[in-house]
Amino acid sequence: MLATERRIKDRSVIQAIREEAEYQCEYVDPATGLRCDREALGEPHHIRTRGAGGSDIRENLIQLCGEHHRAVHDGHLNRHFLIQVVANREGKTVEEIYNILGLLPPDNEPVVEEASPELSLEELIAAYQQLDEQEQEVRWVKGQLLDAMLKAGAKTSWLSSQLGVSPAQIREMVKVYRTFPEEGMRIPSMSWYHHRVAANSPDPAKYIALANDENLSTRELRKRILEDEGRPDINRQEEDEDMKKARMLLEKVEAFLAKGGEVAKWLKEQLRVQVCD
Repeated sequence: MLATERRIKDRSVIQAIREEAEYQCEYVDPATGLRCDREALGEPHHIRTRGAGGSDIRENLIQLCGEHHRAVHDGHLNRHFLIQVVANREGKTVEEIYNILGLLPPDNEPVVEEASPELSLEELIAAYQQLDEQEQEVRWVKGQLLDAMLKAGAKTSWLSSQLGVSPAQIREMVKVYRTFPEEGMRIPSMSWYHHRVAANSPDPAKYIALANDENLSTRELRKRILEDEGRPDINRQEEDEDMKKARMLLEKVEAFLAKGGEVAKWLKEQLRVQVCD
């Protein structure tokens, strides 16, 4: 496992960056030198992602509109250009920003082209996180499309038969989308699954903000909601159900391993790898 520095969490810095940018996109086109200045109501983008240890410090934050935020996560906008903007804003050199963020600067001026086949571990992690973010973004788009279909008169059961998606999944995606229909209502740093849990609470906006402020997992968020509603027993019941399922799964695995053979050896090795990871 890699040793990483403990990331700094500071909501006041995040809010300060938003206010100083006047909730407008700070991105500057390197070709024209013009600032975007389109509306940017969401949270600032972390140049070094939170998952890679990026902190809530000024040098790591830049306010972006939805288009430029997506372009970064889709790999269409080189972060070097973002670092240039931040360096100018903070009165520091580009090299200083790279050093503060613990990132390696490119040898030459970056050109957006096909990625090198030899990627660093951090780049691989970032690529995985981008795919995960894209996958979750697709859920928002699916929810929007399903909502439009239902408003056009389609029935949930009919959509289920046409799309190969269960009625429960359709209802879930539509509910989450309808709860947070605008990008400005969502918190980019929180997963779609966090928004799903919050959408089933009496105050979705409050709980998605709470999850972000306290860095709660989806399980922790659900537990907090149940406690606030005075229903902690439901959470314990769910944990009991999970334990019951885990025990049943363990019994099946043990029975399978007892049969022996090459497949059992393979399964044992895979379990060993998972435990070590």
